[in-house]
This record gives sequence, C-alpha cells and structure tokens, in this order.
Amino acid sequence: MRRRQLLLSAIAATASLPATAGHASAAWAGSNSTTPLPKARPYYTGDFPVSLNLYSFNVNINAWLKGRKGAPPITTLDAIRFAKDAGFEAVDVTSYFIPGYDNNTMPTLPREEVMQYARQIRSLCQELGLAISGTGAQNDFAEPDDALRALDVERLKFWIDVAAEMGAPVMRVFSGVVPADIDQLGWEAIARGRVAPPLRLLADYAAARGVQLGLQNHGDMTATAEQTIQILRWIDRPNVGIIDDTGYFRPFRSATGLGYDWYADIAAVLPHTNNFQVKKKPAGAETDLLMDLDRLFTDVRFSSYRGYLPLEVLWHKDEPTNPKQLSAPPYDQITDFLTKVQGALARTKAQPFDAIDQALGRFQATGDLGQPAYVHLRNAVRQAEHKFTIGKPDQSADEMRGFLSTISLESAAGRISGPAQDALSQQVNALLLSFTDVFGTASPG
Repeated sequence: MRRRQLLLSAIAATASLPATAGHASAAWAGSNSTTPLPKARPYYTGDFPVSLNLYSFNVNINAWLKGRKGAPPITTLDAIRFAKDAGFEAVDVTSYFIPGYDNNTMPTLPREEVMQYARQIRSLCQELGLAISGTGAQNDFAEPDDALRALDVERLKFWIDVAAEMGAPVMRVFSGVVPADIDQLGWEAIARGRVAPPLRLLADYAAARGVQLGLQNHGDMTATAEQTIQILRWIDRPNVGIIDDTGYFRPFRSATGLGYDWYADIAAVLPHTNNFQVKKKPAGAETDLLMDLDRLFTDVRFSSYRGYLPLEVLWHKDEPTNPKQLSAPPYDQITDFLTKVQGALARTKAQPFDAIDQALGRFQATGDLGQPAYVHLRNAVRQAEHKFTIGKPDQSADEMRGFLSTISLESAAGRISGPAQDALSQQVNALLLSFTDVFGTASPG
C-alpha cells in the first residue's frame, strides 16, 4: 500500500505492460540447467581484476546515510578509499549508497544533486586509480500490480542515467520475488509476461546511454541457471547479460541452496555472464558451507569470461562477526576474503594439465615416482590434454580417469609413494570436478 500511495500520476499512465498467459513447467522447479554445454576452449591463464562490492559495507554505510543505529558508520566515499588501500582494483558502487536513492519511490533528492554525487564518485575513483566495475538498483517485475512495475521502470531509467554519469559499465537488475499468484499462473507466464517486457524496455534505454544490464540470479524468480538464462532469451537484447551470483543458485522456491549443485549453475551461466558477485557461502549467507574458490576460478578460467570479479561479503544476522556486533566496520573480514580470493586466483593460474605435468616432474626428481611410472603417467596426462585441445572434453575426462587407474596400479607395484599418489589424485580429481561443472562430463566416481 505504501508504494501505491507514492505513485505519480504520470507514471501510472504508463502502467500497462504486456502479459502473456502460460502454464507452470517442471523444468523450472529445481533441476540444474539443461542449456547446451560449452565447447572446450583454451584455459585462461591471465589476470582478473578484483572489485569490492560496497554492499559488503551495507549496514555501515546505511548507518551514515540513513542514521541507522547498531553499526559504526562509514561514508560511501570512505568505503571507496578503503577499497584502494586494501588492494582492490575496482569498486561496485550500488545505487543504494548514493544519497537520494529509495527502493520504493523516485529519488528523494533533486536530480542534479544525485548526479553531482555520482560525478564525485567517478572523480574520486579516477584520482585513486580505481575502476568502477558496476552498480545496481532494486526492482520487482514479478509484482502483480501493473502500476508498481511501471514505477520501477521509471525508477530504473533514472538510475541507469546515474550509472552512465558515474561511469559504471553494468547495472544489476532483478526479476522479482515469487508473487502470490505463482500457483495460479505458473512461472513461465509471470517471467515471460511480467518480468521480460520491462527489462527489454530498459535494455533499449540503457543501450542509448552506453550501459549494459545484468540480470542477477537471486533465489527468487531467477533461482536456477535455467530460469535466468530463459528470461535472458526472452529479453533478447545484446546489452543484457547475467550477473553470476555465486551465493544464490538454489531450487525454485527454496530458502537456501543446501543440497543443490550450485557449481553447475554457476558454470552454466558463464557464457552469458557480464559481471559477478563472488560470495563466501554458495548456499546462502545463513548456511555454514564455504565456497571452494579454487574450483570456482578453475571453472571461470575454462569459460569465455574475462571481466571483473566483484566480491561481496555477507553475514547472517546472528553471526558474532556481523558488522552490527563490531566496534568498527568489517575491514579485516573483507581484507581476509580478498586475500583468499587472490590466493585461489594465483593457484588456478597455471594451465591444469601443465600443473599436473610439473608435479610429475617434481615427484620423479625426488624419487617419489619411478622412471617407468613417470613415463606412463606423463603420456596419460598429455593424451588428456590433447583430447581437450581438439575439443573433446568427454574423452579428455576418460583419459584422466585412466590416469587415476594407472596411479593405483603404480602404487600397488611400489613405483609411486603414498604422498605423491595422494597429491596427484587430488589434482586430477579437482580437474575432473571442473570438467563436470563446465562440460558436463561424468564426475570422478
């Protein structure tokens, strides 16, 4: 009701957005993506610029911006300065942290005042040598009320203008929360009829301003990779991609991602990804599972993605390390996650087959691997690399499984030490997991 009362009559006049009838489909309910898998491509051994999503300071910035109590305040500009000092190469400046932003209304400050702050952000980043990797604004296009969806269109047009003024190349947008009439109409009718049309309209608006849109999977109407990719297809605009949120893939209408194969979904959207949200917990902030960063970045390096890797640190409300419980903003926790990410990016930089080959050489030099066994295993890993290079990841995976069998035989014959067997098996099994994520080959049993 609050939002309805705030609508402007001019916006309400544009409220009628097209709707399409349809039926619910089991394909959207909880399965991982059935999108055709990508073909093998060269493994990327270059660098990825790491960005700080300022939402990591959400409660602290809101303590400054809105006078909220319970957390030590920090300004948006000071959060940007921290990012530079901590070693980030870019920042993602969510629109929420620009004075005048509101989730429910048009901006609460005059346009020029908002734009002036956006220019101030841009100027500060240029002065510090930081890039701006993206921004975002909240919306709900699954909302049944036509007028409320129309308001969100007008709101997002304004924040697209701000993104262009600030120099943000990508703006995050959302599908919307699962609405009350989902059981009546089904996912497809709502996603195709309500969500896609306004995003298509906004894509055209953003294109004229040199801004891309990124549809973020968010555990709502975009809970799975399949759902997110399908909406992207219905939008059908070249300047719209997917924000690959590593902490929000889950079965449709599930509260968390526990028990779900989120790595497969993260990999499935990589061909469509134009920005990231790298999070510590893949099943959700309220869970205890931590992301296997080496596996994540190996998967990313197998893909065509070459953009920013924004990090977003989140907390459950009851965590003792929640910023509301701290006497200072969570600088150390953010820096700690950055260090872990940088370490994983460094470890995954070497081409995996070369890394296995180098490990074989080290074990042969130390006497942990006999010469005949070294020759057999080196031939096996090179065969696996060859199959991958010619675009046959399934056959490459078969060769790697043969490699594991050979290790077992050589161990039984006493021609490889236990530590060498364990280390090599771990490397190959990790590579097989990434092949399963990215290329759909069978897991290593």
